[in-house]
Amino acid sequence: MKGWKPGEWAKGRFDRWLREYPRATPIAVFLIVLLLVGASAWSVELATKRTNRAAAEVQAGEIAGAIERQAATTRAYLQSTSALFMSSMDVSPAFFQEFVDRLRLPKHLTGVLGMGWSETIMPRDIAKVERRMIEQGHIDFRIYPKPRRDARLLQVITMLQPETPPNRIALGFDMYSEARRAAAMDRARRTNAVAASDSVHLIQDGNTAKSPGFLVYMPVRTLGPENRFKGYVYSPIRTREFIAAAVETRMPEEGRVDIYDLTSQGQELIYTSGKTGHSLGSPAEQRLAVFDQQWLLRYYPPGGTSLGPLTLVVLVGGISFALLLLAYILLVQRRNEDLEALVSAQAERETERAAFVRELNHRVKNSLANVTSIISLTRRNAADLNSFTDNLLERVRALAASHSLLDGAQWGPTDLKGLVEAQLSSPAQAGRIHIDGPSILISPNDALSIGLALHELLTNATRYGALSTEDGRVDISWHIAGSDLVAVSWRESGGPAVTEPKSRGFGLNLIQRALAQELGSPITIEFAESGLRCQFAIPLRKPKSFRLRQ
Repeated sequence: MKGWKPGEWAKGRFDRWLREYPRATPIAVFLIVLLLVGASAWSVELATKRTNRAAAEVQAGEIAGAIERQAATTRAYLQSTSALFMSSMDVSPAFFQEFVDRLRLPKHLTGVLGMGWSETIMPRDIAKVERRMIEQGHIDFRIYPKPRRDARLLQVITMLQPETPPNRIALGFDMYSEARRAAAMDRARRTNAVAASDSVHLIQDGNTAKSPGFLVYMPVRTLGPENRFKGYVYSPIRTREFIAAAVETRMPEEGRVDIYDLTSQGQELIYTSGKTGHSLGSPAEQRLAVFDQQWLLRYYPPGGTSLGPLTLVVLVGGISFALLLLAYILLVQRRNEDLEALVSAQAERETERAAFVRELNHRVKNSLANVTSIISLTRRNAADLNSFTDNLLERVRALAASHSLLDGAQWGPTDLKGLVEAQLSSPAQAGRIHIDGPSILISPNDALSIGLALHELLTNATRYGALSTEDGRVDISWHIAGSDLVAVSWRESGGPAVTEPKSRGFGLNLIQRALAQELGSPITIEFAESGLRCQFAIPLRKPKSFRLRQ
C-alpha cells in the first residue's frame, strides 16, 4: 500500500487493544515475555554447562601436561647418568656422588629419592661384591634377600645418591627378587629404553605406611662392538610427592583429582587430591604417558544442583524486565509528559554541544601555542634547514604521541607507564631500552611535558649517548616516593664516555626549565662518565571531575 507506515500502524493497533482489552493485553504481554525469558535461561544454562565441561577438560589437560613434563625431566636425568656409566668402565662411588650432587635432585625433582646404580652380578660373585663394598666403606653391606637356588643373575644396588639414611638401607637389595621390579627391568633391557615399574613399596620406607612409589630404570651397555650389558641406572620415586610437585601450581582450589595406573590387572589408584568437601561434577578424563606406563587422570570439577550465576542473572533480569514492561504498558497514557521531557532534553544537549565546541577551541589554541614554541626554540638551535626540519618533525611527532594517549584517556589522568612505552617504543632500539615501574596516573599537562622530555632524552641517547653504540642500554624506572611524589630515574650505560657540554641545547633547556616549571620541582642531570643520568619527581595530582568551560 502506498504511504503505509508499519510503525504507526502497530502503535495504533496496540493502543486500540489497550482500549478494548485493558486487562487482558498487559497480562498477555507479560506472559509472552516470561516465556521468552524461560527459553533464554534454559539456553544460557545449557551453554554454561558446556563451557564448564570444556574448562574441566582444559584443566585436566594442563595437569596431565605438567606430570608428563616432570617425567620428561626425570628421564633426562636418567639418560645423562646412563651416559656416565656407558662412557666409563669403572665409576667410583666418590665420582658418582659428585656427579649426582651437581644434578641437585632434591631441588629440581621433588619426590625423586635419588639416583642409583644396580649392578648385574652372578650368584657366584656375591662374596666378591660384598668384599668390594666393605672395602669401599660400607661395613654392614650384605646382599639381600638370599637368592633362590635357580637364580641365574641378581640386580644388586651398589650405589645410591644422595647417601641419606633411608637410601643406605636400600644398598645391597636384589631388585630382581621382586616381581614388579623384575618385570620393569626386563622390559627396559628388552626395549633398551626407560621403563617404569607398577606401584611398589619402596625399600627406603621400611615398614612405615608411606605412600606407594615406583621405580624407573634405564639400561646401560658398554660402548663399542662388544655392547655388553652392565646394569641399570634407576631412580626410586614416591608417587604422591612426585605428582604433587608437578601439579602444585595447577591444582584447582576446588574439585578433586584422581590418577590411576593402568596395569594388566586393571586400574590402580595411585594419587588423589582428597578434596571432597563440596559436591562434584562429572569427571573429565585425560590419558597420559609417564615413562612407558599409561596413567588415567580424572578431574572432578566442583558441581552443584543449583542454577548457574549467569542463568540466575538472565532469570532475574528477564523477570525484572517483564515487570518493567508491564509497568510501562500501564503508564503509556502518560507519554505526553515524556514528550515534553524529550524536548527539554534536546535543548540541554544543544547547550552541551556549544560548551564542547568552546572546550575544543581552547584545546586547539593550546596545541598551536605548544607547536609555535617548539618551532621557535628549534630554530634557535638548528644549524641548517635539514636539521631544523628533522628536529621539528620528531618533536611534533612526540607531542602528537602524547596527545593520542591523552585522547584515549579522554584528557583525564593518564597512565605514566603507557606514556613511557609510547615515547620510547622504537623497533631500532628493541631490547636496549628497559622500562620498570608500576601503572600510575598523572595529570594531562604533566603528561605533555614529560612526553617531550622523554623524546629529547631518547634523541640525545641515540645521537650521542648510550644508544649510539651497539652495547649501550637505557634503564628508566619509577616508583612512588612518599605520599605525593613519583620518583623517575633515567640511566644510560655501555655507551661512549660522557663529558658535560659547554652549552645547553634545546633538549636540556626543555628538560631543566620547561619540565621543572611544569612539575614544580628541580630536575637533576648528571654527566657521569659511564652514562647520562636524569632524575625528576612528578607530583601526584588529586583527580578532579571534568567540567566544561562556560
